[in-house]
Amino acid sequence: MRDTGSVAQFNRMARRYDSSLGQYGCRRADPDVLAAAADLSPETVLDVGCGTGRLLALAAGRWPRALLHGVDPASEMIRVASEKLPRARLHVSGAERLPFPNRSFDLVLSTTAFGHWQDQPAGLREIARVLRGAGRLVLAEHRPPPRWARPLLSVIGGELPAHRAPEEMRHLLTQAGFEVRSIGRVRGGLVLAVAELGR
Repeated sequence: MRDTGSVAQFNRMARRYDSSLGQYGCRRADPDVLAAAADLSPETVLDVGCGTGRLLALAAGRWPRALLHGVDPASEMIRVASEKLPRARLHVSGAERLPFPNRSFDLVLSTTAFGHWQDQPAGLREIARVLRGAGRLVLAEHRPPPRWARPLLSVIGGELPAHRAPEEMRHLLTQAGFEVRSIGRVRGGLVLAVAELGR
């Protein structure tokens, strides 16, 4: 997370997070996120910034034999996710230091967490480290707000997440060693990037 205040905020809202208005777009985009990996049969799936485990629960339905892992820096979000997904392996951790060995995962998902990472390039390098050679990253995030709206939003909500335009996201992924298969808008107003490790 970008600061400890963000983590504290997510801890406070963990119990009501799934029903919050802010999650409407994420829920609408979930089918597109999973569809971006529909051609895979992953044995291991990691959700970076898993929050309350909503997307992991959907992944469990799609790939019932897959071993599910999730990380989130907010301990209360992990607590809620653990109640929902008792067989998943969940860890309190940020994207920048993933607690897994090299080449552990076939599929890594991340939905609306990227803007909160403290160090986006480092987080992407960590994902590249834990992905297997034929693995895939599916990353969904909000577009940056228009320039005119940013001062107002920062007054209302404090520090803004580091949302990236699609071109910036593509550049960051490429710098981390990924080949971007596709990037574009999906339901919920999110930008969806699908990337694999460069061969």
